[in-house]
Amino acid sequence: MLFKVYLTWIFATLSHANNHFYKGHELIRVLPKTNEHLRLIHHFEDNYGVDRWSEVLQVNRDIKMSLPRKQLPKIRKLCKQYGIDMKILNNNLEKLIQSSDDISKQHKTRTRRAIKHFTPPHLVDYLRYDQIVQFLNQQHRRSPAYRNFTSLFSIGTTHENRSIWAIRIGKSTARRNILMDCGIHAREFISPSTCLYMIDKLIEEVNNGRPSLLSVFNIYIIPLLNPDGYEYAQTERRMWRKNRSPNGIHYRSNCMGVDLNRNFGYHWMENGASMNPCSETYAGPHQDSEPETRSLQRFINQSLRSWDAYLTFHSYGQYWIYPWGFALHMPDDYRELNNKAVIGSEALKRVNGTLYKIGSAANLLYESAGGSDDWAKGVGQIKYVYTVELRPSDDMNDAHAHFAFMLPTTFIEPVGQETYAGVKEFLRSLIIPRKSKLLLKNQKAT
Repeated sequence: MLFKVYLTWIFATLSHANNHFYKGHELIRVLPKTNEHLRLIHHFEDNYGVDRWSEVLQVNRDIKMSLPRKQLPKIRKLCKQYGIDMKILNNNLEKLIQSSDDISKQHKTRTRRAIKHFTPPHLVDYLRYDQIVQFLNQQHRRSPAYRNFTSLFSIGTTHENRSIWAIRIGKSTARRNILMDCGIHAREFISPSTCLYMIDKLIEEVNNGRPSLLSVFNIYIIPLLNPDGYEYAQTERRMWRKNRSPNGIHYRSNCMGVDLNRNFGYHWMENGASMNPCSETYAGPHQDSEPETRSLQRFINQSLRSWDAYLTFHSYGQYWIYPWGFALHMPDDYRELNNKAVIGSEALKRVNGTLYKIGSAANLLYESAGGSDDWAKGVGQIKYVYTVELRPSDDMNDAHAHFAFMLPTTFIEPVGQETYAGVKEFLRSLIIPRKSKLLLKNQKAT
């Protein structure tokens, strides 16, 4: 059976994105020094086909962007005119993508040679959508059916009619609920693979008789919130970010799709988003316009359960951030949010020494509205809400920063290990305050 699964994985993952699209694309670094410079960078994004990779958009912070080579003279001229430092990091994005793919292929080849020591495909490859669905069904069957530890269901469908799958893991007696999602941005492959890693480990703990957290929490995981965009990034354009909704007359090329993490109807379009369908941060024709957005909202709102926490996993940068994203001011309970983030990130660090920065989204990165995190806190009324930006770091001095969204598959397991450790410790920290409050309440009653 394992050999059959292994062969299925080999043949299903032979196809790769048509990365010739990126031949001649340049990767540049700019250093804005004024607010006028920041506005000019937004202008680049909306009018010159520039794809800003860096989540940070602040004065005196390095910003990484890719663009077609034909636009480079215009960008260079504008940067010189306005006094913005600019440096070319790579003059052929296609080769950079290929470099990451080559490392991943070598990793897979080493695994094939060790087939007698079978390694599950989700640890050595970025699975395609159909493989992820197969993985979820296998995990569901792995858990003890008679104990009702898991349930597998769809929360909605996409424009291209793919189901958005979710899995619940927890004891039937668990009364508290956690929601996690991955893959809202198509090109962030390390995100869905991290959700798959956590699903596998949680069910492994169930089967090994160690489901301590799952006695308290039902953990709901949506490993791929944007399956249409993800499949397109897997097969056509590796750097695709948005979903695949058509945008009227803008039906081709970049002008398809909506940035789902700018589409949520909470302070929509106030900051950090675009009304240009060709922009990577296009917020949609109106708030909540996208089926993926509405599916997540409906699942949160229409559930008969209350939610203790919502975590959404992205890449890249190594940040553990909390609301608000739409404005610089912070929620009233920001100290609690910060303290819990510290607990999670410190546990993560203990695994591989990986450092995460902590803070509110707008203060640590830049003001951007329409995110799922702000909506979950502001409308969904979930107390503990976080966006976790996975590896690599966005520090230009980091040895792996140049991979950005193209993190080779050799990182799947270490990123999964450390993230799982951080999430578990974060969840444990939620149990203690509840017990303390109940004890205090009982003491007052007596």
